[in-house]
Amino acid sequence: MSDGECVKVIVRCRPMNTREKELKCECVLSMDSKRAQCTIKNPADPKAPPKVFTFDGSYFTDSVTENIYADIAYPLVEGVTEGYNGTIFAYGQTGCGKSFTMQGITNPASQRGIIPRWVKTFHILYSTP
Repeated sequence: MSDGECVKVIVRCRPMNTREKELKCECVLSMDSKRAQCTIKNPADPKAPPKVFTFDGSYFTDSVTENIYADIAYPLVEGVTEGYNGTIFAYGQTGCGKSFTMQGITNPASQRGIIPRWVKTFHILYSTP
């Protein structure tokens, strides 16, 4: 499990919520998922160069939890079934989307969270026939 033994930092930008849309908030973030880069521009200073950050993975507002689970969480679940330890640590300020990613929403099914997906995976693997 050489690839799974390291710490990986993944960033996800959640979609704007209703309040943000009503306030006509501007998205100052862009992502290049292929490069796992996040670019932030300063709306108060359009001439300022944007800040660029690189992660092990990046998911923009159009991402679905289904893909994040397949890319990031499922390999950890597989490792746990083989006896390895695995942790997903959701970190960020209030309202940034931790619960959206970890718990998810019921509809659409592609946005069910990592936790219910993990439970379902273990149920399938360990339910008695």
